[in-house]
Order: sequence, then structure tokens, then C-alpha cells
Amino acid sequence: MRAVELFYDPRHAIHNPAYELYNGIQTPYAECADRLEVIAEHLQQSGRKLRRPRSYDISHVRALHSAPYINFVRETSARLKNGETLMPSNFIMDTYTPITGRTYQAARQAVSTALTAAHYVLSNHDGMAYALCRPPGHHAAQKHSGGYCYFNNAAIAANYLSGHGRIAILDIDYHHGNGTQELFYDRDDVLYVSIHADPSLQFPYISGFKSETGEGRGKGFTKNYPLPLHTGNAQYFRTLRRAVQDVQNFNPDFLVISAGFDAHEADPICRFDLTTSCYADIGSTISALNLPTIIVQEGGYNLKTLGILAETFINCLEK
Repeated sequence: MRAVELFYDPRHAIHNPAYELYNGIQTPYAECADRLEVIAEHLQQSGRKLRRPRSYDISHVRALHSAPYINFVRETSARLKNGETLMPSNFIMDTYTPITGRTYQAARQAVSTALTAAHYVLSNHDGMAYALCRPPGHHAAQKHSGGYCYFNNAAIAANYLSGHGRIAILDIDYHHGNGTQELFYDRDDVLYVSIHADPSLQFPYISGFKSETGEGRGKGFTKNYPLPLHTGNAQYFRTLRRAVQDVQNFNPDFLVISAGFDAHEADPICRFDLTTSCYADIGSTISALNLPTIIVQEGGYNLKTLGILAETFINCLEK
């Protein structure tokens, strides 16, 4: 059995915007600090140890995100006082990603958590590591934030690992990872495979269509599997088997999982109907790939189920 090493930084909670804008109306921020806290507490109560990540310098963020965008997040965050929330008017794709006085610091720490997991897997080549990242990352693109994401944790970790071999990214978040797709769209050393809700009906609306397969050298190295609303276990698992076959055909040296738990039937803002048992099947299927693997936390918004789903997923990864 391969154990999953867990990395968690409690300083994620310093990023806690007062609101997001939904249809122009101030709405409670769904990507709240309690999301990660309930996962961390549940895993600790089940007897697991959470390790503090090390810090990494900004060069890893600069490798994928543009300097003007990074500077904007840093400088805007630095101007805000504690308790202030600002919805920026540029470098942003939506109204769900406000900036606070501690956003930049928390986003940097989330990147370091993902990089620590990647370093662990490099040092323990058959190992698996779970990066409890917050804020999440897979909607963050080269030049903009979006969907609660500022820097793309999974993509930055994958790019770091790409110096040591071929990388496959499997994104199981309910929403398409538009940022991750963009960042690797013209590369043939990183495969991006995503299972998500039909983007003609659900966020991010702009990407995730089956016809998007990459460009230039990256042609054929993006695989999108959009699914209809109210997809259940059977249809999802059939699609997962196809996605896993894509990973096997690519023959990667490392696997990165963008792990969202928002496809669960009880999630308050998403519309798939997966049960808890489906996350056990997902974990077992990924485990059977027998690859050095890092899992990077993305979405999931039901505080009552997040801890159970994370534990279920991890337990089956370790089988």
C-alpha cells in the first residue's frame, strides 16, 4: 500500500474576502476558509498527520504567469487594509475573485504547498502527496484570475515536475480548468485531461469543449470530456475510464490530479449527482495507474461533506 503524504498551511485563512459579486449583487464568498479547515480537521481526526509545506520563491509563479499580472495581484493586495475587499476591474475574467490585503500572500503559500507535494514525489518516486491548497488554482491563466483562483497551483507544480519527465494532469473538478488548459495548450510534454460540466451551460463558459484539443506542438495533448447536468455515477465513471486510458496512452512519468469535490450530489453551487461511493471508485481507478502522483485541492463547497469526500478519496488512492 502506498501512503498519501498530506501538506497543509493554516495561513490560507488569511485570504477571506467578505463577498463575491453574483449577477451584480454582493453575495457571501463561497470559497471560504472553512472549506479547507473542515477537510484538515476531518483528516486529522481520522489519525492522519498534516505536514507544513516549505516556501518556494516567485520564479515558479513567473514561469507560467505574466509579470504584469503577478505585479497587479501583489500591489493591489498590498494597498488594501485588513478587512477590505476589492473587486478589481482588470486582470480578471469574472466577478468571483476579489482581492484582499492578504490575497497575494495566501496565493503564494498555496503555490508553495503544491510545490512541496511535487518535491516530495520527486524525492519518493513511487509516492503520492496531497496538497491542501487554498485559494484554488485551475481557473487562473497566464494573465488573469478567475473562479476564486489567483495563481495556478496544479499547473505550476506540473511545470516544475516537467523538468524531470512527462506529466499528465487529470482534472476532476466540476468546472473546466480553463487556466490549466491555456497554460499547456501548445505543449506536448504535458497532457491535460478534464472531465467537467458542459461549458455551454456552466462556468467558465469560454472553454472545455470537446473540439479543443491543443495547438501547434500541443495538438492532441488536450482532452476535454464535457458532461450534461445531473450526470450520475455510471456516466461519470464510463467517462473516467476513457480519461484514464488517455493518461495510460500518454505514458507519463508523473500524474497531477486537480481534485474538486464539487461534482458531488450535495454540492450547493454545482449540478452533478455523484454519490460519495463514486469518489471511492475515482480514487481506486487513479491508484491503479500506479504513478507518482500529486493531488491538488480545487473546488467543493458543501462544508458537511468535504471532509468525508476527501477521506474517502484518499483511502481508496492508498489501496
